[in-house]
Amino acid sequence: MARPIVKVTIGNGELNAILDTGSRRSYLRAEIAREFPKAPVQRFEARLGGEHLVITEGRFVTGVVKDSEGRAYQFSDVLFPVKDLGQEEGKRIDVLFGSIALEDWGAVIDDSVTPPNVDYRLLREGELTELCT
Repeated sequence: MARPIVKVTIGNGELNAILDTGSRRSYLRAEIAREFPKAPVQRFEARLGGEHLVITEGRFVTGVVKDSEGRAYQFSDVLFPVKDLGQEEGKRIDVLFGSIALEDWGAVIDDSVTPPNVDYRLLREGELTELCT
């Protein structure tokens, strides 16, 4: 499956974000993360880009993500700062959204076309529902 690159507005800038269903969590380049408030998190270890990382902090981030049709949706989440997210298709990756965020947004990625179409069904329909027992 292709990893789509989408535009996301965070803070004062438009950034490149990759949608990565193979990653559980979401990450943000550390130099961008500095401007957002810290969020307390349980320490965890991750492998990202072949590197072993120890994550000890999160950042509470709000922004706007766009789908393939150019529709914009507001989001907020805790993202984990990392030094670098590399490049894809010649673009520097600033944000990586993992499967937890994508599931929350109801993301549907159609990779039968190039570039892949992305729809955030739950964001679009305004149906962000938390089911608790």
